[in-house]
Amino acid sequence: MTMESRRDETGRVAGAGTQRDAYRDELTHVDERGDVRMVDVSEKAVTKRLAIAEGSILMHPETQAMVLEDRAKKGDVLACARVAGIMAAKRASEFIPMCHPLMITKAKVDIEPIASPEHMKAAAGAEPVAPEGWAAARADGRVGFRVRATCGVTGVTGIEMEALTAASVACLTIYDMCKAVDRGMEIGDVRLLRKEGGRSGLWERHEMAAPDGSEDHPDKTASPAAPAGAPAIAFIGYQNSGKTTLVEKVIAELCRRGLRVGTVKHHGHAGFDIDVPGKDSWRHAQAGSRHVGLVCADRYAEYASTEQELPLEALLARFTDVDVVLVEGYKAAGLPNVVVARSGVDRMRGASSLDLINEGTEAIACNDALVGRIHLRVPVVDINDAGAVADVVETWLADAGKTGTIG
Repeated sequence: MTMESRRDETGRVAGAGTQRDAYRDELTHVDERGDVRMVDVSEKAVTKRLAIAEGSILMHPETQAMVLEDRAKKGDVLACARVAGIMAAKRASEFIPMCHPLMITKAKVDIEPIASPEHMKAAAGAEPVAPEGWAAARADGRVGFRVRATCGVTGVTGIEMEALTAASVACLTIYDMCKAVDRGMEIGDVRLLRKEGGRSGLWERHEMAAPDGSEDHPDKTASPAAPAGAPAIAFIGYQNSGKTTLVEKVIAELCRRGLRVGTVKHHGHAGFDIDVPGKDSWRHAQAGSRHVGLVCADRYAEYASTEQELPLEALLARFTDVDVVLVEGYKAAGLPNVVVARSGVDRMRGASSLDLINEGTEAIACNDALVGRIHLRVPVVDINDAGAVADVVETWLADAGKTGTIG
């Protein structure tokens, strides 16, 4: 019996109302009757969202050389493809029926030539690498171009379709501009690499089989376009300077402004308990588990025993799903910092937090009693004004992003 013979007069598959389809039940674009619809996103939270997608176009080596040497009769192929991808991202909802129109805040298209095996270079005993600005060679040796599209928005729905559309149209534009000399070009590998924001948070593609069927994908050891971690700024000061209270208020203020905030705290004491005594994870650790994980529907946590203290940079590398990390402590880490100080000195060290001011200090958060003691050209903000301190963090984040010093 064919599928068509099992459809009723409404066009739906007979028996669909009685036999549950777990995959169909999860499709938000399909209602209880099986009809398509645009999802109502009016109640969803506004968050910063990002999506990165890629695609490849494979061609004859001479065609690739023609493009790189700017010999195509239609003009600059790659420049045109980049513009086409950006234009397509802005109009994705016109092509895809259930896609919401978005006010895109970021659209970028990068294109790299795919190296041939002959292009790959290796030092003695090292793995071959592609020349700078080139994508690694494929296992099948074919050449062409790899397109990567990055799209961002602050809104209530994701921007994956815009990134995928941008990558696809950029590849199509390359085909259009080169088809006169190479109609055998192939477009493939169009896929989402990464998405951030929204209720589901971070999703990132990791290992997968190569498109040519070989076991190793050229990029399987890399995390395409993934940052090493979010930019981090430290709140430093000696004991009882007020760091924890201030950081708590700044977290709330930055979240209110729409930023995704992560935090790291240096405890400073060995052998502390992570979980409440008596809870299952605490019992696991007490029984000898060196690495304990906790998972529920909307979050996870983990902690592990180590032979030596985990380097801060190793921990920060895991913070890829936030816009900024507020680090409490780590005075010697060399991070951009806000010095937190109240009147008096630390009872344990006999020193003032003002002694910690250095070239990386973005501002000093203190009370009125200390203002007259500060003679450096460093902004001073009220330790009780979380909004002013949050302004310092946002200004630093924007300035660092412009100069490329936060990645």
